[in-house]
Amino acid sequence: MRRFAFAIACLALAACQKEPAPAQLDAASPQTAAPGASPIAISDVEGWETRQTAYAFLGALAPDFNARKLGGGEVSQKDLRGHWTILGFWTTPNENEAKEEMRYIGALNSAANQDPDLDFLSVYLANGGDFDVQKWFAGGDAWPTLLDDGKLVDIFSIEKAPVYLLIGPDLTIEGYRGALAKTPDDGIKSVIRGVAEIKKQIAAPE
Repeated sequence: MRRFAFAIACLALAACQKEPAPAQLDAASPQTAAPGASPIAISDVEGWETRQTAYAFLGALAPDFNARKLGGGEVSQKDLRGHWTILGFWTTPNENEAKEEMRYIGALNSAANQDPDLDFLSVYLANGGDFDVQKWFAGGDAWPTLLDDGKLVDIFSIEKAPVYLLIGPDLTIEGYRGALAKTPDDGIKSVIRGVAEIKKQIAAPE
């Protein structure tokens, strides 16, 4: 009888113990979609990679960040909420390649300006070269740009620039692509068509 009572007491004690708290996400780990939201599987689209095998943060929320903007002010994750944003990481290690990529970036920025629901924001990665980004920006032909000393590259796990991310209104990273100058043959037209297709798939998932 005593053994039976002791066993009952042990079971009651075990039931009262709290379950261990879930492990905290590492600061550099991608966070999944917002509470209550279900990630939408996006089929392949022209101009963009949409599968997580291309970039670990695809389908996850953009990491929290805060960065200084050329021309004054700061931009953080919350400033991207409520509209579509192409976030482009670029640098100038090779002058010829940089000039070609910058030509495409300028065209992409102009195209985004035609869409009230799409913003373009670049992140310039300082590389220790002689490119005077402040002088370039003051020249008047620049686009909205953040300065990065390596912090944003780490936060977004960018291994090599140029890289472009398509971030949705709910801060989910929906698309990824590399250099604009390498593809496509029709400039940035397929990039913009791809944005429209991703928007369409999210608005009316199959």
